[in-house]
Amino acid sequence: MKTIATFCRVCEPSCGLVAQVEDNIVQRLQPDRNHPVSQGFACHKGVNYLAIHQDPDRLDYPLQREGSRQPGEGQWHQQDWDSAIAAVGDQLAQIRDQYGADAIGGYIGNPTAFNALGSQGIGEFFMGIGSRRIFNSGTQDCSNKFAAGEAVFGTSTLHPLPDIDNTDCLLIFGENPKVSHMSFISIADPMAKIRAACQRGARVFYINPRRIESASPKTGEVIQILPDTDFYLMAALLHEIDALGRFNQAVLRDHSNHVDELREVIAPYSADSVADVVGLSAGDIRALADTFSAAKRASVHMSTGVNMGRQGTLCYWLLQMLSFVTGNLDREGGNFYSEGFYPAAKAGRARPDDSLFFSTRYGELRHIRGALPSNLLPDMILDDDNPV
Repeated sequence: MKTIATFCRVCEPSCGLVAQVEDNIVQRLQPDRNHPVSQGFACHKGVNYLAIHQDPDRLDYPLQREGSRQPGEGQWHQQDWDSAIAAVGDQLAQIRDQYGADAIGGYIGNPTAFNALGSQGIGEFFMGIGSRRIFNSGTQDCSNKFAAGEAVFGTSTLHPLPDIDNTDCLLIFGENPKVSHMSFISIADPMAKIRAACQRGARVFYINPRRIESASPKTGEVIQILPDTDFYLMAALLHEIDALGRFNQAVLRDHSNHVDELREVIAPYSADSVADVVGLSAGDIRALADTFSAAKRASVHMSTGVNMGRQGTLCYWLLQMLSFVTGNLDREGGNFYSEGFYPAAKAGRARPDDSLFFSTRYGELRHIRGALPSNLLPDMILDDDNPV
């Protein structure tokens, strides 16, 4: 039995694993206790990945169907890789020659999104073809963050992270870390970080429509709001923080633009005006605004529950404003930019022109990091003047 260090490919943290291998077959996966980052943590997805790897229905080689294409009919025959790739290439070339490059579309999902070579290769492949019809899972659950990142920071790849290790107050919107392990943050075991923060006295609030598994006496409390009302609560928090006189004037003086316009946006959303909308009392909203803005160091984060709502992009903007106007952006215990493996902010710089949006039969559209909204893919296949 051989032991080989490897890692999980399912989600962002890429937790370290140890594979036990016998006769070139992986027998077991375990957390890598010597890994310098994940430090022996791996969730059930990683340690049980052999259920997928060894699934009898897993496709390990190309198959070509002959005969009827109706479900359950036709015959499948195994092909060698060289023949299959050549056949697919020939057919794609024929489709492009006959119908144009946009007749070819592609979808990128997880875990390919976390495969540096895979995602890069797919993008270059479609650039080579000339097709602009790329779709990905990001447009289903986080494109609002990319769009708001461009608007606020000038790049789709700058997303300040909460400094959980040092914060005194953490607001988590639309997220259930015990189940999801959080997104855009790449911490192997976020609940351990949150638990440790609470143990040293930090306040953690989960703003969520349901009683979630993450909340407990040792890990923070839920502030239960009505579904898809996060925008109104964020605006009210900013409104009440401003009323308390807790916008950081030094930060605004040195680093801000358009603060008057921000105040115009939040002006209608006092705690009293949004209380019935969000399902909280005005007193509870003011108390949360007071707690957050009075904390020596405060941080924020939001995820899929808000991203996929009606005002996901606006919410991500207001989330950054909660951090910025209170002086908690780019400081210890607040939210900071993690450069990661390379200066990703440069790679996601927004285009300086105003030609992002274009007219289609589906309304005004734009590409988000090169991708179109994935929910339109069926319509572009079945009901489009120039179908995929």
